Amino acid sequence: MKTSLKKSDLTLQNNRKTKVFIFFLVLTSIIWLLIELSKTYTSSAEFKIVYKNLPSDKLVQVKPISNVEVAIRAPGFSLLKRKIKSQKISLSLNSLLKKGTSHYILPNTQLSNLNAQLTGETEIIRILKDTIFIEIGKNSTKKVPIIPKTDIQFKLGYNFTEKLKVSPDSIFISGPNKYIDSIDYIATTQLKLYDIYENINEKLNLVIPKNTKNVVLSTNTVKLTAIVDKFTEGSFKIPVTVINQPDGINVNPFPKQIEVIFQAGLSNFNKINENSFLIVFDYKQYENDTTTHFLTPIIKQKSEYISSLKINPAHIEFLLQK
Repeated sequence: MKTSLKKSDLTLQNNRKTKVFIFFLVLTSIIWLLIELSKTYTSSAEFKIVYKNLPSDKLVQVKPISNVEVAIRAPGFSLLKRKIKSQKISLSLNSLLKKGTSHYILPNTQLSNLNAQLTGETEIIRILKDTIFIEIGKNSTKKVPIIPKTDIQFKLGYNFTEKLKVSPDSIFISGPNKYIDSIDYIATTQLKLYDIYENINEKLNLVIPKNTKNVVLSTNTVKLTAIVDKFTEGSFKIPVTVINQPDGINVNPFPKQIEVIFQAGLSNFNKINENSFLIVFDYKQYENDTTTHFLTPIIKQKSEYISSLKINPAHIEFLLQK
């Protein structure tokens, strides 16, 4: 019994000694770590870059590098903090240098300004990338037309009474001149409509061309409108008119009348009459080729309500009388 108690006391004493040893070991390690972290070290770190102070007459064409490696001197505490949390630095572009067509900055010439941005005892010794190239150009603005992309199919017998209207029909675009110079128009998103028999009134987004950057549109949407109507066919007979007849020569046409066959929307059909057409035959066609025995019609004028027009016959014969 006594032997068992002695063993138990020894075990307790050993456990106490172990705990005391571990405590002092941890305490010593912490003190050592604090001492080490309070020392100043030289290391490298990655900083995010913010570019500022670009001259107003210049424009960055392509986004330059956004991160840079730097050599820093700082206490261990600061180094540990920067390993955990990244920091930004601002580089000024008001001291751009130029060689040929290339623009660049030397970041190491801005060390005093960079160190003023840092907190604590951290000091930037050197930027490891000694030259940063910046692609610079001028900001350009120009006016370009809007081209609607459409796939419109009508119900049988229906069609536009006039062309599609885009509002606005042109816009201003601005951005780097290397991109603006290559843009001749701005397209809309695709509009697909099927079995259409009613008027169209749609809002469409504009599409900035691919492979361009920093291009700004004066508006991002346009309105597309059109009047749709049911179409019907009509016809009139009108007299043949020959122009540019020389003095002393009478052109006797055959036939004396031609038939004009047209299509128009029902809502405007009654606005069309014989005076809605001006179709002539030019005697100079014969003067330019005296071997010809017929004249072809020239449509000088037709009503805006007419969507298609056919003339019968397609040409006339004639006799010359002096």
